[in-house]
Amino acid sequence: MRILLVEDTPDLAEAIMERLQADGHVPDWINDGQQAAAVLVYEAYSLVILDLGLPGLDGMQILRQLRAQANKTPVLVLTARSGIDDRVDALDCGADDYLVKPVNLRELSARCRALIRRNSGEV
Repeated sequence: MRILLVEDTPDLAEAIMERLQADGHVPDWINDGQQAAAVLVYEAYSLVILDLGLPGLDGMQILRQLRAQANKTPVLVLTARSGIDDRVDALDCGADDYLVKPVNLRELSARCRALIRRNSGEV
């Protein structure tokens, strides 16, 4: 499955990319919100893993744009923002799941599998 990782912390992004590849996915990594928004207009992904605090364009703005374009790609928000208001806002804007950093890569993998499975109609 093709997965877009939008994350501006290189060490974390590299670890996630390695895990996704080990799980058999084909991940792309973008570290800038503006670039991610542009790519999402013309590229199709099975899942987007989206940080909220990004240079160029905030992750919440990207999420709002995706949903305004009727793009139903599952979005897993991965962020350091741990407040309940942040979680509720992201979920209300169309996020399908929300994880707070630091993240356990096994849990991230499991949540990715669940979102992709759910989106493809499997149980």
